[in-house]
Amino acid sequence: MDKLTYWITSGLAIALVPFFFACDDPSRLGLELESEDNTIVTQKMEFVLPASTIYIDSLRTDQFTHSIFGQFEDSIAGKATVVSYNQYNIFGGVLPGGDSLEYSSTVLSLKVAGQRAQRGLAGEQVIIHEVNDTLYNQPVYLADRKLDHKPNAIADYTFDFNPLTDSIIQIPLSDAFGQFLYKRLEKATLGGVNQDSLLLGMYHYPPLALIPGAGNKGLFAFDLRDDTTRIYVNMKSASGKIYQFSFDFSDAHYSQIDRDRSSGKFSDIVAEYEESNVITGRTHLDMVSGLYTKLDLSPYTDFVKSHENFIINRATISMEVVPHDEFSYIETVPFIRNYFIKSNGKINGSGVSRGDGFNNAILTEADYTSSANSTNILTMAYNKDDSQYAANVTLFTQILADDYVLSDKFLTEHLVITSPETISLGQTSFNKSGMKLTIFYTTLKD
Repeated sequence: MDKLTYWITSGLAIALVPFFFACDDPSRLGLELESEDNTIVTQKMEFVLPASTIYIDSLRTDQFTHSIFGQFEDSIAGKATVVSYNQYNIFGGVLPGGDSLEYSSTVLSLKVAGQRAQRGLAGEQVIIHEVNDTLYNQPVYLADRKLDHKPNAIADYTFDFNPLTDSIIQIPLSDAFGQFLYKRLEKATLGGVNQDSLLLGMYHYPPLALIPGAGNKGLFAFDLRDDTTRIYVNMKSASGKIYQFSFDFSDAHYSQIDRDRSSGKFSDIVAEYEESNVITGRTHLDMVSGLYTKLDLSPYTDFVKSHENFIINRATISMEVVPHDEFSYIETVPFIRNYFIKSNGKINGSGVSRGDGFNNAILTEADYTSSANSTNILTMAYNKDDSQYAANVTLFTQILADDYVLSDKFLTEHLVITSPETISLGQTSFNKSGMKLTIFYTTLKD
């Protein structure tokens, strides 16, 4: 019998008399539990879960529709420098048509989907090179992988960016690069194999590396699927009318991250999963910098070890957040998830991606009662009004207890707070005293 079947069919589960109530006061459950003749006792317990900040180096940055770029430094995480690698290919447009259209210019347009900055940005620099490699859709690209590029830049552009008013960055590309693309368009007007090679996307185009300048102070997330994120080859007719042919970024991409914690508070962390409590009263979540919050479930697991035959009627987990300065352009991570630290001391992200969520992360309530493979990870949204993340974890806490009864071991004793989007630009700071697990439970009187 597997663990989920055991929990569903056990006498403990059948005895869920109060079900999942919304009342925080047991005396208001609508059940007469306080009678001397009643053998059921309902109680409430609140556990503060010890929290620390840990470092996890592995970060996959190739599986989302956004690519991140830039440089950011603060007194907490230190400095992160991010290079964006992007494979482009044909999208479509107007061909030159022999000598009727002349080359005019080439521009890279990038739609900004998010940014991290202390204030509006001035003098940001982007340097673009062609890469001496090819990006493929099948391999996994992690954030520590650096690619070699050609020595001559095809762009070196300085720009200002105001997050309140700006949403697109237009970068002029060199005429040498533009002419390279234009000549392929010219060949395609002749028809035959050249046109087929172009229009069927069979030509090879070296990926582009977007490299931040040494003085950059902001991070950007570019939306690669937006219809304004394109390379535009501009051509003009004899009358001066402008025509365009464009290339998009729907192919492979990833971001490479260099991290330097020496200027931040967590310079004491030297190895993966090493804990730091250098900042009194707070922990942090900053995926670009590789910082995650680890939760210790021992207050609850100790409770399980010392109590027998109890039923969780309702359980909630809540995590109190320190809001950002309203004048900065830094967002709190919008959604979080909770992964298990396994017996090897690490989380198993690949196990989650393969569908084995039950053994690797907290699931939604509905998934714990489903007979199908458990794949729906509990996703907790940030509530700005309450400055916290919160969710019901009734079935998870019951299964955690039942698992101990069944095997004398716990499914997990520690959690790592992460996010569905591993390249989120958000930063979250947690109050350690506000990391709470609250349970209502029933037991039988002696």
